[in-house]
Amino acid sequence: MKGVTVILLTAVLALGRCEHHEHTLENVALKGKAVQSSTYGSAYARRAIDGNRDGDYYHGSCSHTEGETNPWWRVDLLGVHRVSSVIISNRGDGFSERLNDAEIHIGNSLENNGNDNPTCAVISTIPPREPVSFNCSGMVGRYINVLLRGYTQFLTLCEVEVYASPAEDIGIASTLGPSITQKGNVALRKKARQSSSISRGQASKAVDGKRSTWFRMGSCTQTRTEADPWWRVDLEKAYNVTSVTITSRDDCCAEMIDGAELRIGDSLENKGNNNPICTVISSFPAWETLTFQCHGMMGRYVNIFLPGCDKYLTLCEVEVHAEPDPEVKTDSPPLAFAEEDEVTRDRQCTASRTVQENLATGGQTTQSTRWDDFGDATNAIDRNRQGVYLKGSCSHTKGETNPWWRVDLLKSYNITSVAVSNREDCCSERINGAEIHVGDSLENNGNDNPVCAVIPYIPSGQTRTYQCNGMVGRYVSILLPGKSKYLTLCEVEVNGNAIDNE
Repeated sequence: MKGVTVILLTAVLALGRCEHHEHTLENVALKGKAVQSSTYGSAYARRAIDGNRDGDYYHGSCSHTEGETNPWWRVDLLGVHRVSSVIISNRGDGFSERLNDAEIHIGNSLENNGNDNPTCAVISTIPPREPVSFNCSGMVGRYINVLLRGYTQFLTLCEVEVYASPAEDIGIASTLGPSITQKGNVALRKKARQSSSISRGQASKAVDGKRSTWFRMGSCTQTRTEADPWWRVDLEKAYNVTSVTITSRDDCCAEMIDGAELRIGDSLENKGNNNPICTVISSFPAWETLTFQCHGMMGRYVNIFLPGCDKYLTLCEVEVHAEPDPEVKTDSPPLAFAEEDEVTRDRQCTASRTVQENLATGGQTTQSTRWDDFGDATNAIDRNRQGVYLKGSCSHTKGETNPWWRVDLLKSYNITSVAVSNREDCCSERINGAEIHVGDSLENNGNDNPVCAVIPYIPSGQTRTYQCNGMVGRYVSILLPGKSKYLTLCEVEVNGNAIDNE
């Protein structure tokens, strides 16, 4: 009986922490800025710090990601704090078990989007409509993450409260402004250039140390609408770049960065846009800050290049985390910015419009199976992005192992990009992990052709474009690896050019 008494007493004391911290410390999350790995509908990350614990999702006060691998949510406290406790309110209208085993991380690093910071707690379960407090014992950090590991997971949070005090004795700035003081950002206030600028959208705004996400606040860049816009920062000497962190706009246009290429190197040929690629940005939710791992790529210049016609590039902050290259002893002067290229760019853009088209239109489609009469393979090239399945404009396979869809373009092309539109009435997470293949072989139904891109996720009812950089092929396939998978496509658009020798 003594053992039972001790256990009950411990439980009572643990529950009492919640009320104690609410009265003695401030909920600093209310003044923070929240982001998440993806957004389901309009359930933005900021809903979890609106001061409302309402657990009914449809009342509009809960955040919600798409179904994806390892979804996460993060709040930036805008300064380093000693965190006493974190209180989380779960959804109360169903699906409360989805939050089981989520991890709470606290720290100052944005490596892996903050998910590699130390762990405060692992959530075993949170009952519906019952906030639970987790004791973090004064852990120090600026970023609070909630990470849910696993495949096809949804992360929903109805409120996250962080009770903490400023860590004024820590050697990292703890101001409550949106400035960036993270050690190792070698791009901060360095010389930046871009292909063109609209009023108040100068290139330097992306390295001013501010993550403000509204253009009117004066801290975001924007080029004119043009062919192949680009932005570049000169780090003044070569570095081993470990990662690049990018903040997108919140007031509009976050999707405009989709398909942009992050390039790093020492060459200024083609304004630096021929340097090696660190990554291609496939999808970027509004007002979010995402970190892309570059694994020590060496270079002096970091470019963001957006291929295509009638594009504009807008960035709210670019942070480059790196270490100096010990072998570099001298600096070379930066290349002067040549504004006279603008007329040439416009002319090239006009020419490209005449040769690029949606090559899938008029092609021949097939798929591994058909769900029903509404789900024919040809629906994915009917020039209609309608995302409601029963309106008859989406393809749909049966549930099977490794379902696939393919379009025959009738001859080979240089494929520049493939755009995929996802379903909006349900099941948008089903497309996660699908592979886009391009090539001339029909071996394994075309699914052994080279991979253009892997689709991490596409938000419900939205279209995402994947750059294929001139891959040559007659067949474009979409393969969804795994057992008991359904492949639904509401539109596939293939852009490319004729091969010169044909």
